[in-house]
Amino acid sequence: MGNYYLKTITVPIPIDDKLIVIRKGERVEYEIDRIYSPEEQNTRVKRKVIGKVDPVQPGRMFPNEFYFELFPDNEVPEEIREEFLRECEIKRQMKIIRRSPEEVVDHVVRGLYQMSQEEKDFASADATRAFREPGAAARSPLKTSTQARFPGASNPWTFGVQRRVFDEIYYAIEELAEKYPNEKIEPFKVERINEVLEELRGCIEDERIKPFLRLIEEGLSYSDVMILLKWYKVLPR
Repeated sequence: MGNYYLKTITVPIPIDDKLIVIRKGERVEYEIDRIYSPEEQNTRVKRKVIGKVDPVQPGRMFPNEFYFELFPDNEVPEEIREEFLRECEIKRQMKIIRRSPEEVVDHVVRGLYQMSQEEKDFASADATRAFREPGAAARSPLKTSTQARFPGASNPWTFGVQRRVFDEIYYAIEELAEKYPNEKIEPFKVERINEVLEELRGCIEDERIKPFLRLIEEGLSYSDVMILLKWYKVLPR
């Protein structure tokens, strides 16, 4: 924990807290424990990094995961915080993929299976509500909210899973692009990843955006694929 920093927004450095130490004017550390050693007759201080100083804005820093754990009441919007923490978790998982790149396909396959299962569960729940209370499904707040932003998303539950699967794909390819930028992506990966991209693309009705949401072609390198995926990454959630 603490290896990744939120780079899109800063928070105030809690300099009033006596447990804060700034190392070399860059790394912000927080004291979490003091251990006295009778043998050595001294006290060892244990600290954790909670952020990196913003060189442009004095008194502010880019927070990491540990900061959010220690300071749950902060000024970062919940949506941004949750997205960042999820990104950190995915990146930790992707470290395994860096050692075994083929696992990216397994992530996609598992995600596609999860989508199909949630599709069935949603349809079943919708049918039950419609039977017990006609019109209940149409009044679903989640469905209304999702369809307001994505008219093509008939099933908000599946759409949410699609975005989670896409996130795993995105960060997996990002890791692979850093390590093997010019290596061509295998056709099987292309096929499975395009299944998810097609689903996301189908949720967009704005014809001005669709031309930029291209599917992956065979023969592209990992760095090429990253360029295409960035268009999907910026879609609203």
